[in-house]
Amino acid sequence: MTTRRLRGRLSYERVDVGSKSERDALVLHTGEYDYVVRLPGASPFEASDVSHLAGREVEAEGEVDRQYFFVTHWTVEDEH
Repeated sequence: MTTRRLRGRLSYERVDVGSKSERDALVLHTGEYDYVVRLPGASPFEASDVSHLAGREVEAEGEVDRQYFFVTHWTVEDEH
């Protein structure tokens, strides 16, 4: 995996549609690519309390593995 710092807008949407892994997840849209966000210690299949972040801009650091972004730290940008 590669450690990266990314900036983008979050959305909460259904991912892996049609597979046994289908679920609602937080997705980071960078303008270049969309990553399914994985948070430390959180199960990818259980609802976590992050849907309120949908629509917010963030700057995040973590590791990229294919379409997944394993976030180690993030900052939610101030709304203006």
